[in-house]
Amino acid sequence: MKSRSTRSGGGSQARQAPRAPGGAAEEPIARLAPQVVPRIAVLGAGGFIGSHLVPALLARPGAGAIDAVDMCLDKLDTRSPLVRRIEARLDAPGLLDDLTARCEVIISLTALCNPALYNTRPLDVIDANYTDLVPLVKLCASRGKRLIHLSTCEVYGRMALDSAGHAMTHMDEDETSLCLGPVHKERWSYAAAKQLLERVIWAHGQHAGLQFTLVRPFNVIGPRMDFIPGVDGEGIPRVLASFVHALLTGDDLILVDGGKQRRSFLCVDEFVDALVRIVDRPLACQGQILNLGNPQNDVTIRTLGRALIAAYRARRPDGPPPRMRPVAASKYYGVGYDDSIVRIPSIAKAERLLDWHPRVRLPAMLPRIIDDYITRYEPLLAALPTGKAVGVGGASR
Repeated sequence: MKSRSTRSGGGSQARQAPRAPGGAAEEPIARLAPQVVPRIAVLGAGGFIGSHLVPALLARPGAGAIDAVDMCLDKLDTRSPLVRRIEARLDAPGLLDDLTARCEVIISLTALCNPALYNTRPLDVIDANYTDLVPLVKLCASRGKRLIHLSTCEVYGRMALDSAGHAMTHMDEDETSLCLGPVHKERWSYAAAKQLLERVIWAHGQHAGLQFTLVRPFNVIGPRMDFIPGVDGEGIPRVLASFVHALLTGDDLILVDGGKQRRSFLCVDEFVDALVRIVDRPLACQGQILNLGNPQNDVTIRTLGRALIAAYRARRPDGPPPRMRPVAASKYYGVGYDDSIVRIPSIAKAERLLDWHPRVRLPAMLPRIIDDYITRYEPLLAALPTGKAVGVGGASR
């Protein structure tokens, strides 16, 4: 359908600056000097994003101390004396109270963000992405601490629609409605929980003085993403790890519903660069919702699979040619699964406020990713007993 919206994804067209909580207009802040933060807490520091973010924060001039929190910190390869490593669940008694007492900025990365869980463990998904984080929001508001929270592009739902229900070409933070599927389509449990927490954070900003920035990532990929089933996790990881797992084991790359879904992939290094800029621009980003993605990398999941095959074959040319195989979503994910077909972000606000412009194209991202998975997992998969290394292919997160 042709869009009836005049919104543009990556343009720099002038428009009236939206008002942040408290009524202050956005500033054109690229000129502001970075702020030195004495102490930052990174929740989810041992995950994919966190393991890249903590070293980037440490590399800033004048970087302060960091509390790195996760249930497992194996992926976080730093022993800097500035980092306090805390291996604990978020609901550990006294943990959030201690963190919000010690730290001035809280970066919340924690989530259950795997599509295979949305309609199979929806109660866990809702608790992890909403219930368990409400106390953090309240503590940050009551203690005057700044909260940078990672939400998700999934809050936009099935498609980009404006307030009148007209199709938009890009998903815009301030103009696009949030259109989720019906309740019995439990895939939307994740998006609904994330959206409700966004509204709780926004309300605390409007009515309780919370300093916050909400980030909506669009399909960030890179080294150390997710897990390999049977090695360091169980179940179905997101699409990148699912496809690479299939390549490493000689299995088919599974295309859910033929892989026609489109996603806009962003390099993790550029995503982390944007997060660091958010940390260093508190006035610019106060009360803002920011899309972080790369609309130039809008491709189908099938195209991603082909590109990964090419990158893998360049490293392992002597193996059997990998194959792709379509599977119905209902068979792969089960009853209650639903999906969006196209997600293209408008990043005009992030470009303006952060002086940030993602440039890495998908083919340039993949060799480093393939090398990382080969280095970390190929020896481990080879050591598994016969038959234990076989897994399943792709997803559409």
